[in-house]
Amino acid sequence: MLVSDIVKTALSLVGREDAAAAIDGGEYEADSSLSQAVRTMLYCANAVEDELARGAFPLEREEVLNAVNGRIYYVNFYRTPVKILSVKSGDKKIAYKMSPEYLETNGRNLTIKYIYCPEKKELDGESEYDGYPVGERLLAYGAAAEYCLIEGAFEEAENWEKRYREEVERVRPFDKRGYIPSRVWE
Repeated sequence: MLVSDIVKTALSLVGREDAAAAIDGGEYEADSSLSQAVRTMLYCANAVEDELARGAFPLEREEVLNAVNGRIYYVNFYRTPVKILSVKSGDKKIAYKMSPEYLETNGRNLTIKYIYCPEKKELDGESEYDGYPVGERLLAYGAAAEYCLIEGAFEEAENWEKRYREEVERVRPFDKRGYIPSRVWE
């Protein structure tokens, strides 16, 4: 899913079809009003993707890395880990200790499963989500809510935020152990 598609959809939702139409040919860069709208919506789309990754839909990755002197520095991971889920040597889980800069363990060739947050993207980038369950509509609703908030359209922001939260709840996987619903401001 392209970031530009999410931004175009979100711009259309908030009534900025002019800015959405200008993205394809890059014409938005010549007009400061269009450029401002596109850049702001891009910022909002990145913020929503980050929020989803940190909450309802964590992004997981598994990598095989080699420890040097019992350490694997976080900069050696493909993505910067936010939370380590498991460290294995073969099929056996092994103990590890985390420090601010590296993961310390006794193993050498390790399979590490972790949660990460997405990097900031430009219009030509790909979303970290493949469309299921987090799709273009869900991301566009969230971006539209953020955009309206930035623009000072508080009533519209509230409406888009409501749709966004409803969509998150609709596609959120059911956890048999239950979950604590997110807090809302009233």
